[in-house]
Amino acid sequence: MSVMSPCRISTSTRGALAACVLSLALGAAPALAQETRQASPAAARKAAAAAGAASARDVAGRYAVLRAEGKDTGCMVTLSMDSRARGYRAQLAPACRDQGIVIFDPIAWTLERGHLSLTARKGHKAQLELQPDGSWLKKDGKPLGLKRI
Repeated sequence: MSVMSPCRISTSTRGALAACVLSLALGAAPALAQETRQASPAAARKAAAAAGAASARDVAGRYAVLRAEGKDTGCMVTLSMDSRARGYRAQLAPACRDQGIVIFDPIAWTLERGHLSLTARKGHKAQLELQPDGSWLKKDGKPLGLKRI
């Protein structure tokens, strides 16, 4: 049985090829495959993330913590791939001076239905949505965002 592919595989870059395979595996529309076929690896990851295909490996890294209107708090959180009971390990840098973030004290993170979920030391969670610029933003309650450093 042959499978019709919306992607033409040629001597494209490894990232574009990976994005094409990812879009097919997720049943993405041929238009997404067309866009990612000629994109750089970073652009392909953004396109896949925008389609809800962000993977934990893509999300892991260091982030600046933002408040209302994208104001940098001077705090940094590291989202690692180390497994924990509640997901992957999150660690707030000790130099953080924003009391709300220090009290929240993220210790774990997961990806749930395309949303980044940060788990606080006391067990409650904050849900953040991926933005077109690649940052993550909490929509409800007190403003909170993460921007990759």
